[in-house]
Amino acid sequence: MSAKWGVSDIVSAHFDTLRDATTGKWRFRDYLGLLGIPLVVAVAAVVFHLKLYDVSKLLGGISVFTALLFGMVGNVFTLFIRVRRDERLSPYDSLIADVRELFANVSWSVLVGLGLTTSMVIASSTQAPAAPGKTAEPLGSAWAAVLTFLFVHLVMCVLMALNRLWLAHTKIADLPPKS
Repeated sequence: MSAKWGVSDIVSAHFDTLRDATTGKWRFRDYLGLLGIPLVVAVAAVVFHLKLYDVSKLLGGISVFTALLFGMVGNVFTLFIRVRRDERLSPYDSLIADVRELFANVSWSVLVGLGLTTSMVIASSTQAPAAPGKTAEPLGSAWAAVLTFLFVHLVMCVLMALNRLWLAHTKIADLPPKS
């Protein structure tokens, strides 16, 4: 894929944040939370015959949420530049690492949001319209699984980003005073 629209660096940076900061080893619990929980919920959606009707009604909310996440990427980028340029902080300061990981996580969240939005557009455009006065047929179980997985994964990504932002916030008191 062209460097202009390739996202492999974002994918790589995001999944690199799922390592233990001290040992550099992959953290199974992080993968379990980020991918396992959405997978279990998606499988449960299929097993318990979750019926999704007219997902187009949810499309606006998900797309606006994704756009807000994109705006947050810009804010986190600005924050990263500020902490990176702060001469009082070492280039290896944990706050800089936290903000770098936050940037990767929020960028990944935007990609997941775009994937969810695109999937919802395709699902809603391929669903047969309801007859006048009738309820439309629900989406098939495959669509229910995909949309459920992406939605729960997006929620988990946002929770991870929120946790990283909170972690960075707790380190503010440790910053050197302004001179």
